[in-house]
Amino acid sequence: MSKSSRNRNKRKGPAGTGSSAARGSSPASLSSFRAGRAVDSLAPAFVRWFDDGAPGAAATALDCLAAIESVMGRYMDRVAAADLTRLDPVILADALAADLAATAPNDDDDRGEFVIAAVHGFVDFLADTDRWSGPAEQLADVVDLLNALLGETEDWRLVEVPVISDDDALKVFSELPLIQRTAALLQWIGDAKPVTGTGALRTKDIEAAAACVGLKARGGPKQAGVPHAGNGGSEKPVPTVRSMYEVPLLAQVWEALARTELIKIGSTKAAPTPATAVFLGGETPDRLEELVFFVDQFLAASVLGYDPEQPWEVLVAATVASILLAAASADPPRRDTVLDPRTGASPEERATVEALKAAAVSQLEALAEQGILTIDTHFRVPPALVRCIANTYEDATVLEDLGLLDIPDLDLDSEDA
Repeated sequence: MSKSSRNRNKRKGPAGTGSSAARGSSPASLSSFRAGRAVDSLAPAFVRWFDDGAPGAAATALDCLAAIESVMGRYMDRVAAADLTRLDPVILADALAADLAATAPNDDDDRGEFVIAAVHGFVDFLADTDRWSGPAEQLADVVDLLNALLGETEDWRLVEVPVISDDDALKVFSELPLIQRTAALLQWIGDAKPVTGTGALRTKDIEAAAACVGLKARGGPKQAGVPHAGNGGSEKPVPTVRSMYEVPLLAQVWEALARTELIKIGSTKAAPTPATAVFLGGETPDRLEELVFFVDQFLAASVLGYDPEQPWEVLVAATVASILLAAASADPPRRDTVLDPRTGASPEERATVEALKAAAVSQLEALAEQGILTIDTHFRVPPALVRCIANTYEDATVLEDLGLLDIPDLDLDSEDA
């Protein structure tokens, strides 16, 4: 199971509900008592697995546990065993139906989706932490059931992820400039590095950190006429910045490191975690999982880190995401015709399209510098990295937030090379 499966539960919680409310809706029976004890015994490990340090993650984990306990109380009404580490898909479907009928009687789709996602998270937790005790086929059946209930069936795909051996994929990932630069940053962090109250590196450490990711920038008071640090090297004078967040690539890598728990950011310092050693040189399957997870989160930080209240930022993010999805397909878009203004467009419309195109292409070129994309006559995603594009953007919630679900034609030319 991918670590990114945890994010399903974090997108939105059930409005107006919390742990106590969810627990109160469980059936008052011996089964609910048994379920409560079984869930409570796994609760600390589940919270640790779920909590990636994001604001509110621990609280959401507790809400998930309340929903899980309610469903499992109904599950145990139907089975004699008190073991929740192997679940029968048919009985689980009945338990979910009964729980949703009782706890979401007014067609509360958000509540229903949250409960199903919480149970999915619990199953992912059992699998990820080797606590699942049933047959692998039974686990697959349970996951298929929950995916179907969430509308995440395998039939719905925007891109096909090619089958590539772990050894070949690890070679590609380990040679990415993004991974090599991130490894250099982790090595520079060493045992720990001091951080500010916002979790950023100190001003005096920006120059060394930026150098690790291939940039030139120094921290200090802002100087008039000096440009901000960009995403790539330059022969121009070294820019001076007041914050790490003025160096986009460094800020994005830093955020991805925190999201993947490769570093733990405290109130005064950032320190590597045990996962860092796996990222830098673990065995093939484990290291590949860490590298893929990191690239997923870097793509999310660099493209989806927009302000939803700023329509222009959303439009640029939607454009970049749609081009990346097209570039990951077997029919990649041509560079010279992407986002061409429609015939008959007014000068104002043409100016808007050109500004959008410039902003989107700038982000795409930044990703190309990290090896995630190749740009020649077409935009193309290397086969080994297609999985990361799918993991990050081929999600109904992400596409809905970007306004892409109801757009059948993204205006991307996709002629063959």
